[in-house]
Amino acid sequence: MSVLRRLYLYSALQNFANSLYSPFVSFVAASTGVPPLLLGVVSSAGTVFNNISAFLASFRRWRPLKLILFANAASAVALVLMAAFAEVHAAYTAMYAVVTASLGISGYGWSLIMEQYSRERRGISLAEFSFYSTLGGLVATLITGFLIRDDPLAIRLALYAAAALTAANTAQLYKLGIDYSEGPRAPRGGVGRRLLKFYAENFVFMVTWSFAWPLFPLAQVYVFHMTGLQVAIVQIITVASNLAFQRAMGRFVDRHMRLSLFLGRATFMIWPLVYGVATNVYQIYAAYLFYGFGGSISNIAYFAYVVDNAEDRRRAIGYFNLVNALGAAAGAELSSAVLAYMGNYNEELIRRMLVGTAFARLGSSLLFLL
Repeated sequence: MSVLRRLYLYSALQNFANSLYSPFVSFVAASTGVPPLLLGVVSSAGTVFNNISAFLASFRRWRPLKLILFANAASAVALVLMAAFAEVHAAYTAMYAVVTASLGISGYGWSLIMEQYSRERRGISLAEFSFYSTLGGLVATLITGFLIRDDPLAIRLALYAAAALTAANTAQLYKLGIDYSEGPRAPRGGVGRRLLKFYAENFVFMVTWSFAWPLFPLAQVYVFHMTGLQVAIVQIITVASNLAFQRAMGRFVDRHMRLSLFLGRATFMIWPLVYGVATNVYQIYAAYLFYGFGGSISNIAYFAYVVDNAEDRRRAIGYFNLVNALGAAAGAELSSAVLAYMGNYNEELIRRMLVGTAFARLGSSLLFLL
């Protein structure tokens, strides 16, 4: 098997493992009564701890494969502990934070490998890797959806399976022995005015984006009374839509970068708006058929913009991760603080907050046109 095919395999299997649990972690937390502030941590952990750990990893010239090996091993151990203490709210939250932090380090190592293998055709190459990665999650999401249909805590089995698969997949990648050839490191200095402006725009958007994250699982549980299987169906529609749009959006990004940056963010107003005004779960299913338009751009354009406008790509990626983390932490915890202050999860409050954040997302996305 060629090196490129082995990389596709790793991407698909890793996303399969992650998709066994990640679409359901916040839903399970909301279903089991995790308090608002901890729910904010859970719902934003995939961005906050993931990106902060990636930022810290960027300060040293690690070999990407070594980063992936040690980080994935830590993730597998944390997944086992998360399953063992799934009913203890603080432990469930803490172990998920460790999982996402470990995956952030692993993802940083993977992003360096992706940067090397996408240099000739950035948009199209990243779209192809994202396609195979996305493909790996379809079956996994459906499996866990059936598994937790009647009992959210049945996610324990998915967590154990994800730990085992992560360990096995990491072993097959490490045997490949590929390395990252960066060349001489750029002198230390500023990241450039263009990237500073981009980071500021992205921070503002991340606050509005993450404000809705604790609200989605609450809406699923307390407004629409969804089961684990229905949550899985939403995720599968999302994945299928991404697959349908992925390649075309890769070409679009290569030709229209600035417009892509705007559209990839602006279309994200749709999802909180739909949850805020929908009267049944089938309307949510219908709306998510079009998720792939903006979602596919988000999978490609922002990483491509950073690496194409940076002299020191490691530092640029690291700072991008930090900006995302700070914005996500601010938005999610602000939303959770409002929920904690109000003291209950009534339907009207959840819907109003969702509609408000939808228009805030649209407003902040206009910054990418300036």
